[in-house]
Amino acid sequence: MKFEKLKEISFHYKVSIKKVLTVFNKTATITENKGFGLVIDDENKCIGVISDGDIRNKIVLGLDINSPVKDAMNKKYVFVKDSDNYHTVLRQFDKKITNLPVLNENGVPVDLFQYSKFLASTRSEAKIIRARVPVRISYSGGGTDFSHYINEIESTVLSSTINKYCTASVIIRDDQEIHITSKDLGISYNSKSLSQMQFGDKLDLLKAAIKIMEPKYGFNLETFAELEPGTGLGGSSAIVVAVIGALNYFQNENQLDIYQIADLAYQVERIDMKIIGGWQDQYSTAFGGFSCIEFRKNDVVVNPILLRRETLLELEYNLMLFRLGSNRSSSEIQKRHQKNIAKNHNIFKKINLLTINMKDALLKGDVKLFGDLLHDSWLLKKKMNDKITNPFVDECYNLAIELGALGGKLLGAGSSGYLLFYVSPLYQFKVKKALAKKGVNQEMFKFNQSGLEVWTTKRGELI
Repeated sequence: MKFEKLKEISFHYKVSIKKVLTVFNKTATITENKGFGLVIDDENKCIGVISDGDIRNKIVLGLDINSPVKDAMNKKYVFVKDSDNYHTVLRQFDKKITNLPVLNENGVPVDLFQYSKFLASTRSEAKIIRARVPVRISYSGGGTDFSHYINEIESTVLSSTINKYCTASVIIRDDQEIHITSKDLGISYNSKSLSQMQFGDKLDLLKAAIKIMEPKYGFNLETFAELEPGTGLGGSSAIVVAVIGALNYFQNENQLDIYQIADLAYQVERIDMKIIGGWQDQYSTAFGGFSCIEFRKNDVVVNPILLRRETLLELEYNLMLFRLGSNRSSSEIQKRHQKNIAKNHNIFKKINLLTINMKDALLKGDVKLFGDLLHDSWLLKKKMNDKITNPFVDECYNLAIELGALGGKLLGAGSSGYLLFYVSPLYQFKVKKALAKKGVNQEMFKFNQSGLEVWTTKRGELI
């Protein structure tokens, strides 16, 4: 925090000692309970410091009280530059200094470090708070995680996170303004305060995530998503979790736990922003890794799946991810899906059982069975909603199966985004080449095991 009354203790070198003493009577309480001031020249450069002790010594030697302050100032004063690190500052305080002027490169005073406040305030350098959240692949159970369904019948979703990320970076400001920048969308928004923040653009999801955290301070927020929205990897949930996670850093003893963060992210997307969808994305991205998420009638429990290293490596080696080259409105597809929930109860039960079998296959290291079950899961999911797929998706899927893929599925709500296949290495080149001819290209990925990660770094010129 800056020393706010720097001007009050700054004296032009021609000001009389008598005037300085008058000011000292008012400012001693803010300068370590002793008279202290900075002496500046016509260009506002600091040329010395003055204390009540300096004045007493000079008066004893016969200096007139009406003399200019420059005649009593200490020219060999101790100071630091505003570019000095705090180790350097601490060494200056080791010289028994209590008031330490801070000068810029031109010698102009910009701050005053006081020893009594040094540990509590100036010791803390401005930092960037970053939160990174991976996106997820849902293998089975997606679509059975809607409130309408899990309020009546328990459901299970099997998912993992991969090394595609959404990141939020926060720098605290000295005022109440909130500045938002989306690097991937290339758009920005500024507001004078939280209460004045207006909705109505492509950054509304970020604004809703900010609003729900009720920050009492101004800040710059910068976000970056390594994927386009609407591609079926839970990117919108990941970016919301990232923003909440970054702002949660400033909650101190009131920090939210990971379940609370996931719940808040759901509230932002599904309730505040009215984006129709289920519960899995917020929990999958926040927790990270392979997980079997149980949606009970009155609770959610995330069960991390600890797979053997060789199982992870083999699964990673056999799974292929293909970008369809388009995106879609998940909410529109989910609306239709939501209407079909009542008549899909039997399908949901079969999917739930299949999800458990897929989890067991992974735990036993039977990745080939997992690939077969992935195909069965896709066939069941297509029965839930005729908008989940389309002729082009079916064409690509059937082609991959004909060329040797054991199974696969379209990720997300449906119609576009990413296709995932389990393909033996023997057939991978054929599948990759055939789909590339249709403009569907493979994207490499690896599993992520971390979920939400928050860290700090020193502030630079840019976030």
